[in-house]
Amino acid sequence: MELRYSYIMDDGFYVGHLDDYPEYTTQGENKEDFEKALLEIFGWIQDGTLEVKEHKGVLQVAI
Repeated sequence: MELRYSYIMDDGFYVGHLDDYPEYTTQGENKEDFEKALLEIFGWIQDGTLEVKEHKGVLQVAI
Protein backbone atom coordinates (compact mmCIF):
# COMPACT_ATOMS: atom_id res chain seq x y z
CA MET A 1 0.00 0.00 0.00
CA GLU A 2 1.23 3.49 -0.80
CA LEU A 3 0.17 6.67 0.92
CA ARG A 4 0.91 9.76 -1.12
CA TYR A 5 1.48 13.06 0.61
CA SER A 6 2.17 16.70 -0.17
CA TYR A 7 4.28 19.12 1.83
CA ILE A 8 6.00 22.47 1.87
CA MET A 9 9.02 23.65 3.79
CA ASP A 10 8.04 26.37 6.27
CA ASP A 11 10.72 27.87 8.52
CA GLY A 12 12.68 24.60 8.41
CA PHE A 13 9.66 22.37 9.10
CA TYR A 14 8.00 19.88 6.79
CA VAL A 15 4.31 20.86 6.75
CA GLY A 16 1.73 18.89 4.82
CA HIS A 17 -0.93 16.20 4.62
CA LEU A 18 -1.84 12.85 3.15
CA ASP A 19 -3.21 13.53 -0.34
CA ASP A 20 -6.38 11.53 0.37
CA TYR A 21 -6.97 13.38 3.67
CA PRO A 22 -6.00 17.03 3.16
CA GLU A 23 -8.12 18.17 6.11
CA TYR A 24 -5.53 16.73 8.52
CA THR A 25 -2.33 18.74 8.30
CA THR A 26 0.76 17.91 10.31
CA GLN A 27 4.41 18.89 10.56
CA GLY A 28 7.82 17.58 11.50
CA GLU A 29 11.28 18.97 12.15
CA ASN A 30 12.69 16.51 9.62
CA LYS A 31 11.29 14.22 6.95
CA GLU A 32 11.39 11.16 9.21
CA ASP A 33 9.37 12.87 11.96
CA PHE A 34 6.95 14.26 9.38
CA GLU A 35 6.35 10.83 7.86
CA LYS A 36 5.83 9.31 11.34
CA ALA A 37 3.20 11.97 12.03
CA LEU A 38 1.47 11.17 8.72
CA LEU A 39 1.39 7.46 9.61
CA GLU A 40 -0.05 8.30 13.02
CA ILE A 41 -2.84 10.30 11.39
CA PHE A 42 -3.53 7.44 8.97
CA GLY A 43 -3.77 5.04 11.91
CA TRP A 44 -6.28 7.31 13.64
CA ILE A 45 -8.37 7.45 10.47
CA GLN A 46 -8.26 3.66 10.13
CA ASP A 47 -9.31 3.01 13.73
CA GLY A 48 -12.07 5.63 13.67
CA THR A 49 -10.42 8.08 16.07
CA LEU A 50 -10.48 10.71 13.31
CA GLU A 51 -13.51 11.11 11.10
CA VAL A 52 -12.97 11.58 7.38
CA LYS A 53 -14.68 14.87 6.63
CA GLU A 54 -13.76 15.43 3.01
CA HIS A 55 -14.62 13.07 0.18
CA LYS A 56 -13.30 13.08 -3.35
CA GLY A 57 -15.15 12.84 -6.64
CA VAL A 58 -14.44 13.02 -10.36
CA LEU A 59 -16.21 15.14 -12.94
CA GLN A 60 -16.36 14.08 -16.56
CA VAL A 61 -15.95 17.10 -18.82
CA ALA A 62 -16.55 17.06 -22.57
CA ILE A 63 -14.05 19.24 -24.38
